[in-house]
Amino acid sequence: MNFDKKFDRYEENAHIQKVVARELINLVPEKKYNTIFEIGAGTGILTRNIIKKIECKGLTVNDKYFESEKYIKDLPSVEFIGGDIEKLNIKKSDLIISSSVFQWIEDKDKLFEKISTTSDTLVFSIYIKENLMEISDHFGISLKYLDMKELKTLLTLYFKNVVGYNKEFKLAFDTPMEGLKHLKNTGVTGIGQTNSQKIKSYLSKELTYKVGYFICEK
Repeated sequence: MNFDKKFDRYEENAHIQKVVARELINLVPEKKYNTIFEIGAGTGILTRNIIKKIECKGLTVNDKYFESEKYIKDLPSVEFIGGDIEKLNIKKSDLIISSSVFQWIEDKDKLFEKISTTSDTLVFSIYIKENLMEISDHFGISLKYLDMKELKTLLTLYFKNVVGYNKEFKLAFDTPMEGLKHLKNTGVTGIGQTNSQKIKSYLSKELTYKVGYFICEK
């Protein structure tokens, strides 16, 4: 599976991502933040929550895809930096935050280390092992999701206090094809690369999302 930007259709299909972003923003430790850096802004789902819930002097947002900028350019006092976060320098910030993005990061250990040198506080959500199990069971394709224990082991190398918990969400559809269309419109592709018979024999009318939430402080 790989991420194929579908920004024009993402917002209306990102049901779980919106729920996750709203929950994530409420986990941010209550203290003063002059500067915040968001990784993976996309269409600005989390960005708008940050502006609404957290008072700060400067908000910088990043996304791998430069198209993201048009969705956040009209938001107040937001600076956009385009490019792959695994290759970019991260601005020193009081808080680094990210929602529904880190599952795509190839070298999570290296990113966590880089983040720890630029901020004392990291708050993020990530899809974890057994996410979209209906797809992996039928099509045999999946990201290399980590479980909560594996993630906490990585994080505790760089942050003294790491608190995490996980939740499960289920989305129901009227037909199996609607579920597959939902995945396509949120950018999770790879299914189309399989044979048509495999697609026709897919019978599940629900999708299971497994989400991990983490609050990390040095």
